[in-house]
Amino acid sequence: MKLFILLRHQQRGIGLPEVMITLLLLSTASLSLTQLQLKNLQFAYQSHQDTRQALIHGEAIERMWQQRCYLGKMDESARTNYLTLTFPDLFSQDATDPLTPSQAWETFQPSVRGC
Repeated sequence: MKLFILLRHQQRGIGLPEVMITLLLLSTASLSLTQLQLKNLQFAYQSHQDTRQALIHGEAIERMWQQRCYLGKMDESARTNYLTLTFPDLFSQDATDPLTPSQAWETFQPSVRGC
């Protein structure tokens, strides 16, 4: 019986410092994973926005090419008015946007040969 008491006394459980360190490590790892997941969502959203913007620009360029004969006969102000009124979801009137009708026409210059 004395041996049992000695063995029981020698065994020790997990102390409070070990539990606190484990909780600290677990919570730090959990926060790090959450931060990585948020960064991943931000990059996915930005990629989605960039792809959407590229598709809009591609459609705007396609519309200009489809109507290049008609647009080629217009002056710049008439062409800008026509494109912004006809396709308001594609062409912007904001001068800082890279897809204003005048900038798009100058950049991509659809060929009016053969019209």
